Formats: sequence, structure tokens, C-alpha cells
Amino acid sequence: MRVRDRRVNIGCGSRPTAGWINLDLWPLQSAFFWDCRRGLPFADNTVTAIYTEHVFEHLDLETEAKRFLRECRRCLQPDAVLRIVVPDAGAYLRAYGQTWAPLAAMRPLEPTDEGWRDPWLGDVYQTQMQLINAVFRQREEHKYAYDEETLALLLREAGFSQIIPQRFAISIDEQMAPDNEARQNESLYIEAVK
Repeated sequence: MRVRDRRVNIGCGSRPTAGWINLDLWPLQSAFFWDCRRGLPFADNTVTAIYTEHVFEHLDLETEAKRFLRECRRCLQPDAVLRIVVPDAGAYLRAYGQTWAPLAAMRPLEPTDEGWRDPWLGDVYQTQMQLINAVFRQREEHKYAYDEETLALLLREAGFSQIIPQRFAISIDEQMAPDNEARQNESLYIEAVK
């Protein structure tokens, strides 16, 4: 890979992208250990694409998230793309107060005699607000909830020239890292162009 053709998957976890530089906060064989809350290890204008899925909501808005976006913009080449995937707080709020069906489909949840079981966290919810708190807070791991309007505002404030709401597996970059199909129903997809 040429120095100016770096593609970076931030917070790849167990889903590294072949041919990309995969970074994660946890030491994994499939990724380089790097704490992206402190900055990114790339020179200005040297990254072709950045992908991050279900990571951004773990950053504190004021002390980490805003800096992270500025760092992404700094590293990206002109016209390069940042793709951010987060839980869609707006979709959850629109579904809240209806029947359990739309919420159960988004997460997905499994019905039990005690309530609705969340296979990802192992929790059982008896009320919809219990689920909303789990999604938005995730045992204090999630620091901020995003809808399309809020995430687009932060990207504009970070200096990105174009903000594009997207869908699962649709990108303006034909070589973008693949989205996690298991998170499709609950995710917000946004791309930002430097």
C-alpha cells in the first residue's frame, strides 16, 4: 500500500478489513493497538478513507468526539471519505411508545416470559425505557446518543465540506469497508467528505 493510499478501520474489533490499517483500543492480533481518543498516527492528508462502526458513541462529546472528527479531517486527503456508523437514536425515539415490534426488530430482541431479551448485552427488558437506556448508555460505555441532524452538525463544525446520509452497504467510496449486517436495523450511516 502506498503511503498516500492508507485506508483505516478504527475500532475494528473482531471485524478487521483486509488490506486496511485496522486500529483498536484493545490488543488484538487482527489490529494495531491505538487509542484514537488521543489522536491519529497519520500525517496530514495521507489517508484515503476512514471507517468507524459503533465506536463514535463511546467518545465523550466535548473532550474526545470533537477532537476525533478534527483528527480524521486532518489525516484525510482532499475529497476523501469518513464513514461513521452509530446506533440511530432518532430511529429508537421514533419507535418508542409504539408496540414492541419495531424496537425488537431494530435491536433485535427475543421475547421471553420475563420480557424482551437482548442477545448482545444479555439483559432482559420489561419496559421500553429500559431498552432505550441500554441502547443510549450501554452500561456507561456510551457517552452520547446521535441522530442524523446532530451527527451532521458535528461533522460540519469539524470542517467537512459535504455530509451525506447513507444506508447500509451504500457508499460514495466503492472500496469502503463493509458494514456489519447484524447492526443494519439499528444503525445510522453518515459519510463526510473532506
